[in-house]
Amino acid sequence: MVDYNLTKGEPSQQSEASTSQAPNSQVDSSQIRRSSAASGSSQSSYRSPKDALRHRILHLSELLRVEKANRDDNLSTYVELVGKADREKAPSIRQAFERINQRSSANIAHLEQRLQDCLTQLKRLEQKNLSPADSSPSPPPQTLKVNVAHQGPYNMFKFRPTEAPLIEECSIPESTENESIIEAAPKQYLEEEAKKKLQELRSQITELKEYHKVLDSQRNMLDEAWKADKKQIMELLQEEKKRHYNLEIQVNDAVQLNLNEITNLKHDLACTEEKMVYQSYERSRDVWEVLDSYQTRLAKLEQQQQAQQQEAMDMPQASMYKLYGQLMNLLLTIAAIILVFFSTISAFIVPLLHTRMRAMSTLLVITIITLAWNYFHDIIESEWKTWLPSS
Repeated sequence: MVDYNLTKGEPSQQSEASTSQAPNSQVDSSQIRRSSAASGSSQSSYRSPKDALRHRILHLSELLRVEKANRDDNLSTYVELVGKADREKAPSIRQAFERINQRSSANIAHLEQRLQDCLTQLKRLEQKNLSPADSSPSPPPQTLKVNVAHQGPYNMFKFRPTEAPLIEECSIPESTENESIIEAAPKQYLEEEAKKKLQELRSQITELKEYHKVLDSQRNMLDEAWKADKKQIMELLQEEKKRHYNLEIQVNDAVQLNLNEITNLKHDLACTEEKMVYQSYERSRDVWEVLDSYQTRLAKLEQQQQAQQQEAMDMPQASMYKLYGQLMNLLLTIAAIILVFFSTISAFIVPLLHTRMRAMSTLLVITIITLAWNYFHDIIESEWKTWLPSS
């Protein structure tokens, strides 16, 4: 299992862990290296470049297989983690998987390029070995037997159908070199040598057939394993598609619900806005009515103030006229009182002055009264002195 929540510095550790989970592949690669080394040491100098290329091809193919297996394991692990993880952890897991997948894809592409280069080099060597058929040295049959005996099931790729012309080329120079021996050696010895060579070739062919059967069985096993993995991956992909479809439905429902809520909110906002506009209009109308009433009252007050000011401006003249009238009335009243007084006095005096005798007597009385009034204080003092004795 590969943990995608690791940091950026941990993909190498994950690849090492994934490679450690495939001990069979490592054992096979070690067997390939050992068998290829043994076969390379046992073969002749003319086959060493081809053996090195084949060994490199096998090594690269094994690394490519291991890398692809790691990528498939990472994919299955990613699918499992995404199925179990929450929505918050899904983006981080996806980023880690994409980072690891990019690195593994780059490694696979690099290995495929190297493998293709090795195959082209091997093909060129085979073409070079096929073209100069007369000048190519032929390895002895014992080396072929030794190589076949030391090869494992993966090293059987060295004996592909493309090597049939090489075997024929090896046999043809041997026949040309042995013509002189046939002429000199006995016939029985040559027959025995031919039988031995034929027996060796037959044994090599049987061994090749056995290894071919082993390779077929291994190929069938790999095909079955690949089909099982493919079936499992397809099932996981189907489950992931179903889960994705369900999530998409849920997301669509949530989006639709949110859209409905947004429309309801917009409708409510529009209604509240209309209410606020209506209320503000009503309030503004009331305010305008109050302002109009205040303006009318102010206008009335201004008119009253102007009238009062006008009256105050006209008041002095009216008060003067009124004062004049009252003064004239007072004077007339005083004159009337004086006239009444003099008329009363004259009414008393006229009878006294009607005759001469009455006038003189009246004058005399008035004179006496005047004198008495003038000497009244002296008389009183003298009277008091007489009545009150002196101390």
